[in-house]
Amino acid sequence: MPNPASVDIIKPEDISAEDIALWQSFVAARDDLKGPYFDVRYAQVAGRVVPEARIARLKDNEGRVIGYLPYQIRGKTLQPLGAPMSDYHGLITTSDIEINYRKLLKLLGATRLEYAGWVGKLNGAGKTVELISQVADLSAGYEAYLARHSAESVKFYKNVARCQRNVEKDFGGFSFAFGTVTPEVLRWVTELKREQYIRSGMHDVFACGWTFELLMQLAQITDADYGLRVGTLHNGDELVAAEICLLNGSVLHLWFPAYAESYQRYSPGILLSLGIMEYMAARGITQVDFGAGGEGYKHTMTSPGPVCLEGSVSAQTPILSLMADTVEAVTPVAKTRVAAVRLSLSRRMRIIRACETEAEGKREAFRGLVRRALSRLRAA
Repeated sequence: MPNPASVDIIKPEDISAEDIALWQSFVAARDDLKGPYFDVRYAQVAGRVVPEARIARLKDNEGRVIGYLPYQIRGKTLQPLGAPMSDYHGLITTSDIEINYRKLLKLLGATRLEYAGWVGKLNGAGKTVELISQVADLSAGYEAYLARHSAESVKFYKNVARCQRNVEKDFGGFSFAFGTVTPEVLRWVTELKREQYIRSGMHDVFACGWTFELLMQLAQITDADYGLRVGTLHNGDELVAAEICLLNGSVLHLWFPAYAESYQRYSPGILLSLGIMEYMAARGITQVDFGAGGEGYKHTMTSPGPVCLEGSVSAQTPILSLMADTVEAVTPVAKTRVAAVRLSLSRRMRIIRACETEAEGKREAFRGLVRRALSRLRAA
């Protein structure tokens, strides 16, 4: 019979030493949970700053703990803890546990679970789109990685080499550094990301405050094998590019890249990503994760990794609900421009729900959403 039989709901700060040990054992038993977002330290840090943060402790019929679900409450909707910041998420449990997710939602007093980057099985409960994670394999070293991808994307890497020559010619080279994140660099990156969100019409995920505080808290972790890191390029004293990363053991997740627009012709973001990989490969990192989907350049620097899921699970599945979910979450390639707008808006609404927990923030965000929707529909 699918589990769980019961759940306990706790705040992340109340997680016990016994829970931590069991959580770590679940993660250690599964290769697909080795990324930084599944580490219990992420849940503990996120729990201090994310509004309405919870952890569900799942139990079987005999009262044994069989898994943990870190989440945040948004009305009657559950989202992964730290969304939209968390690029991956899922149930912390053994791979052979069968979960009845609709029953789990009812036990948690919720009507819907939303996710983007779900790792693991959903047992047919969700209406989902499959996303492919983009991973750079450094297990054979950086030179082997570069040789393989240079042969596959000749034009791209010729352009990279030309950019590097131009940097040498015009500036005598950029200086590279990698290490802990200072508040100054973190503010520089997030301010540039906020400007990018404004230009693109996307919701500013840093406007709500708690998202920036999450990065600040992660930057304060001093563990050698876990926490926030940053790679930078400087031209003299001027910061040219920076990439915020999240480290967990032998896996590095590239998270928030930014660069000064005045250096755009030199492709500093790509040069920095390659510099980070070369540096970290020499220090035992075997995998660099670029996230799922996103910019086209990722595909020339990575190989397809595991599948993750985007979509939702509802506690009830009436026919009309299934039809709505099919339009909003299942359509991976929109057949019409109107359908594409609707899919884009549903994703933006999920991000707004995640970020904005105050009434004024919600109102302003949804006003912006409506303006953008009307503009796109007029152009359709």
